Amino acid sequence: MADFKERRFSIDPGKGKKMDGCPYSIYEDGHDVKDYIIPPKGYIFKGFRFDPDASNQIYDGKLIAIYEKETFNQKMMSQMWKFILAFAIIAVIAIIAILAAGVFKDPSPKPNRQVEQPAADVETNEPAPVVVDTTETETVETTSVSEEQLAETVVEEVKPQEETTQPVADDPNELFKQAFWTLIHQRTILMDAYDTLFKDNKGKVEGEEYDYLRFTILKNSTAFKEWTSKLQKIPASELGTINTVNDLKSKLHEIE
Repeated sequence: MADFKERRFSIDPGKGKKMDGCPYSIYEDGHDVKDYIIPPKGYIFKGFRFDPDASNQIYDGKLIAIYEKETFNQKMMSQMWKFILAFAIIAVIAIIAILAAGVFKDPSPKPNRQVEQPAADVETNEPAPVVVDTTETETVETTSVSEEQLAETVVEEVKPQEETTQPVADDPNELFKQAFWTLIHQRTILMDAYDTLFKDNKGKVEGEEYDYLRFTILKNSTAFKEWTSKLQKIPASELGTINTVNDLKSKLHEIE
């Protein structure tokens, strides 16, 4: 059986733009990268035009995006959400204004009520009771007790805790693994991020994570889209606990 050679086509957005991380296409019609194309205002994306571009030694050709001007009906449908949003904002403002008018409305004045004064006490010839001020005595006793307690208190020195800072690992393999699992746990879906990690560590590291990145994640653009689609379906709580390639493969296999 003859070996299959994968074809690669570069992407030219033409008048429009392409999203960051847009990969190359392996199909001449470019259907695997159409979601990365952003058409110019007033136009819709229609497909790609193949350009052999024989001078390019890296790719097998170039796919140039083709656009078509929007019709009136298409433009109205695309702008419909703006009218709905404006109507919703006006309705919310109106409700807030009505509620505010009810909250800040002046309350009706309440009638003043006269408080009846108690009748004056009848004067008597009995002498007024003698009140003894004990504040100073109590203060002296409290002060003396506090001084005695302070004299018996022993102040203990609190020793500072020793720092237990772990040294930062300088092993290239460990640094690569940390960067690899950070991309996985953050659900990174940009192919450029994985490609940059691979190129920066090419020939410097080895291990399961490196082989998995090279032969599975970066196999081709179609395989990468399928892999990221399954990765997004893993709950964040479960994905954060996965730290081995075997566990990751097993979890992705369950989604199939």
